[in-house]
Amino acid sequence: MNYNNRLKDIDKRRYIIEIYGIVQGVGYRPYIYNQAEFFNIKGWVSNQGSAVLLDIEGEGKAIRDFLIKIIKNPPNLSIIEKIQLISKEYKGYIDFQIKFSSSDEKGLKFIGVDVATCPQCLEEIFNIHNPRYHYPFTNCTACGSRYSILRKLPYDRIHTTMDDFQMCPSCRGEYNDPADRRFHAQPNCCSNCGPSVYVLTNEGRKVLCTDPIQKTIDLLQRGKIVAIKGLGGYHLACDAGNQETIKALRKRKNRPHKPFALMVKDIEVARELCMINEIEEKILLSNKRPIVLLEKKASKTLPDEIAPNMKKLGVMLPYTPLHYLLFEGTITALVMTSGNRSSAPVQYENHEAIENLRRIADYFLMHNRDIHIPVEDSVIKVVNDQEVLVRRARGYIPFTFPINITQEALALGAEEKSTFCAAQNQYGYMSQYLGDLKDFDTYGIYEKAIGNLVNLLGLKPKVIAHDYNGSYLSSQYAESIAGKKIAVQHHHAHMVSCMVEHRLFSPVIGVVFDGTGLGTDGKIWGGEFFVGTRESFSRVGHLKYVTIQGGNQAIKEPWRIAISYIHAIDYKYKKVLREVDKKSIYTVRQALDQNLNCFESSSMGRLFDCVAALLNLRQRITYDAQAAIELENILDPSVKEYYSYHIGEENGVYQIDYKSILMGVLKDIEDELSPSAVSAKFHNTIGNVTLEMITRIKERYHINNIVFSGGVFENIYLLSYVVKGLKKRDYDVYYHQQIPTNDSGISVGQLGIAAAIEGKG
Repeated sequence: MNYNNRLKDIDKRRYIIEIYGIVQGVGYRPYIYNQAEFFNIKGWVSNQGSAVLLDIEGEGKAIRDFLIKIIKNPPNLSIIEKIQLISKEYKGYIDFQIKFSSSDEKGLKFIGVDVATCPQCLEEIFNIHNPRYHYPFTNCTACGSRYSILRKLPYDRIHTTMDDFQMCPSCRGEYNDPADRRFHAQPNCCSNCGPSVYVLTNEGRKVLCTDPIQKTIDLLQRGKIVAIKGLGGYHLACDAGNQETIKALRKRKNRPHKPFALMVKDIEVARELCMINEIEEKILLSNKRPIVLLEKKASKTLPDEIAPNMKKLGVMLPYTPLHYLLFEGTITALVMTSGNRSSAPVQYENHEAIENLRRIADYFLMHNRDIHIPVEDSVIKVVNDQEVLVRRARGYIPFTFPINITQEALALGAEEKSTFCAAQNQYGYMSQYLGDLKDFDTYGIYEKAIGNLVNLLGLKPKVIAHDYNGSYLSSQYAESIAGKKIAVQHHHAHMVSCMVEHRLFSPVIGVVFDGTGLGTDGKIWGGEFFVGTRESFSRVGHLKYVTIQGGNQAIKEPWRIAISYIHAIDYKYKKVLREVDKKSIYTVRQALDQNLNCFESSSMGRLFDCVAALLNLRQRITYDAQAAIELENILDPSVKEYYSYHIGEENGVYQIDYKSILMGVLKDIEDELSPSAVSAKFHNTIGNVTLEMITRIKERYHINNIVFSGGVFENIYLLSYVVKGLKKRDYDVYYHQQIPTNDSGISVGQLGIAAAIEGKG
């Protein structure tokens, strides 16, 4: 042996490497295999739990170059969170292998998200000479189902619902070929061995046809409503240009006003219908393919019934092969709304879908691949050139974030727009959007979703965080499971959810505007100014309390809120609330005088409802926050005036007095100022009074970090107004982007508070 060869032998090294993050189901092991071949690395790679484990040998420089390649330039879908490397005694491997996976109960776990169809698979689907021509379940390591089909970790075919389908020799050959992009693609399949689609009537009878997707296209073109089973559940679909069919869908679904989402053929169609900036286009075309809220253009092809009284449309592009194939006909835009009854969870199991949607859909386009974890479409908007999540679901969950808690924990979220969070190994895992737990079926999905994530993580929670309101079903669920219970005030959780997102630990001024949340004084809060940390808070300001009559009914009937407010300021009704009969007004006034079925509230959301009702925009709502949403949508941004306001102080706590604001609104209504101008002046007023409150609090407490949270800050105009105003004054401003500002973010805040309390203990 010559000297150089002896040096190479001396330089031979062996390492055990664990790589944590989104490293399964993304083609990472095949990528590592091919890089090992290139750099002459020997040993093996395997999935372990949700990590990738390597045992490698080679020359020092080759190992260094190999590691730089696989860590700095992994496959596109990979997200590497943590790496552990241990030197071992040289063993003398003769080749490099992909070994069978193993479970790891104790290691970090990261779960891959569902991904839209990649360009290469799309090319195959529309290539008549390709074996996968028109096959609606085409996928590879760069795209396809992940989370929605996963039963347990590690992410291998036997642990997914694709285990029901045995790969044919051709697919098996691709799966085992290191040079193929389907090398170890767990959902790999084709028309010979994979799932298939079929059409049923709403009575459950199979429709005989040679091409179920073409049959569905024909039905849609004929004005039929079709329930389509997609990646994470069913959609109710119809031709977006057919006004009568959309009216029928609204009537059957009992959804008279809430906007429908659209799926359009391609980005060119989206541009024809909406104003789209560069950031919005990038999100639309991303492999997450969410619904993006876009400013409407005037359209002669789309009826107003799609999104009545809205300036924006919710638009998404196709994200599965099946969706792309649906646009081979003349239709370029489909209404694609959640496949559920009003307020119920999205349907995802075939038998239940027929049972629950048969009175809405005329036909069903089904497939025989089970969905293990239902996920709705994510909803995104762009605010101040930033992506902001409204609903975190398909493509964006599970959402993993660092959280400094040593105990395994479960945070159970709020009652509406429900999510939950788990914590393990100092990482938090946020669930998908689940909906309103007051719906019986939604609560069942909530329980199942918790069970799924607990099972995937192998979680044994010792700490259970829940809302301070014990009547919430999420809080009652907490009582049914073992563990240390931590009750978290609703608006503190809102504030901390924003702190967790932006990794803030020092004291902040928290501004939390929403509709409902039980305060520590037993009253209903929602227009709050806090000074605090993750662990604790002081309420240093709020909207002055008003007595509202009607309990939960008042939330559905904003006219009751309007009467409650004008009763509080002793206004004599005059020219407002003409659409409400005098007998109803009299009854509510009498109840207010006698304090019957009344509650005290500082809610900013209710003040918005009041103004919307005074303007006769909406006296009764059919979906959450409808009155406030429509109030923002009529706003004239050219109006810069605002109403006078007064900030008082009681026992060292600032209070925004609503009387002068409402008297200004009422005077403008009496003077017949346009509703769009009144809305603008009201929004400007709330913006200005918020800025002044923050300035006063900063002067008193010397805190420069400001966080905004709560459902009212879904209002883009108001959020942008206050953020712009504070940045001019050199404040450090934080608002939600990746965690929803609405009640979907509550579980994250609960987990952050539990971590802070446990850390102190």
